Amino acid sequence: MGFYRRHPEDYQLAIALSSVIGMRLAVLSDTHGNLPALTAVLKEIEKHKVEGLIVAGDLTGGPHHNETIRLLRDRDCWMIRGNSDTDLLQYIAGEAPEGRYTSLQWALLRWSVQSINPDNLTFLQSLPEQKVIALPNTSAIRIIHGSPRNPAEHLYPEYNPAAVEIALRQTTEPVLICGHTHIPWKLERNHRLVLNPGAVCGPLNGDFGAQFALLTWKENRWRPTHHLVPYDLGLIRKAFQDSGLLTEGGALARAFLLSIETGQNIADDFLKHAYGLAVEMGFAGQEIIPDSVWRKAANTFNWSDIRREST
Repeated sequence: MGFYRRHPEDYQLAIALSSVIGMRLAVLSDTHGNLPALTAVLKEIEKHKVEGLIVAGDLTGGPHHNETIRLLRDRDCWMIRGNSDTDLLQYIAGEAPEGRYTSLQWALLRWSVQSINPDNLTFLQSLPEQKVIALPNTSAIRIIHGSPRNPAEHLYPEYNPAAVEIALRQTTEPVLICGHTHIPWKLERNHRLVLNPGAVCGPLNGDFGAQFALLTWKENRWRPTHHLVPYDLGLIRKAFQDSGLLTEGGALARAFLLSIETGQNIADDFLKHAYGLAVEMGFAGQEIIPDSVWRKAANTFNWSDIRREST
């Protein structure tokens, strides 16, 4: 992966042959510093002999984001920033909301800021929020994270079709790749494809493992397939503990780990519980939950009733 981008003469030969053998690209999103998951995905991708690798953002926010970013950089991927990466950069630039610098709610972000190394920070700063790939003799591909208008917006064709329609109107490329939701899906309409490969770290559709997609150029169009790769969830539990993320990231780090272990959106469930308590305690409408409410939420959330997958 990345070979053809460094050797254009061989790349042009590969393009010429692609109509016969089927050029193939791997598509990933939301790696979130999960080294065991990314390692398993890259090992599986090697079996498919892909000509390139697309990564649709959210590289940070997990125990081994330095190692996973380095792995992807070494493969010369096409990459963009996600909302987690942008949050980190805004924090470092002093542009984040004031409460993110001190509140318990944003402890996980502060851990990410403190643990990112300078080389990877510079790399993140160089990444765009969107990128278009236009390979010769194939259809153009636009990479976004959330939606074309907001990297933190969720695109769901089933639950929010209007947002998907807006995304299609705001773009012109035949293929639109997104991430962010941690749920794999595809939509094909009027000779256009919208694809979410799911999440390398923490699928939220009930899957246990790591997700990715393949795009194969066949019969003058990109054809997608989704893939799920198992890995030892015990390794990511250990990484959360050994890195200090589970302790320093607080309740949200605990909820994110449970999301990985269960395939369900435990982090969102916890946030809904915390914001509900904030309303009850007279803090409705505040983006940053007061620390007293956050502590109460952590103490009253039903952690013990969450099913875990045995590994």
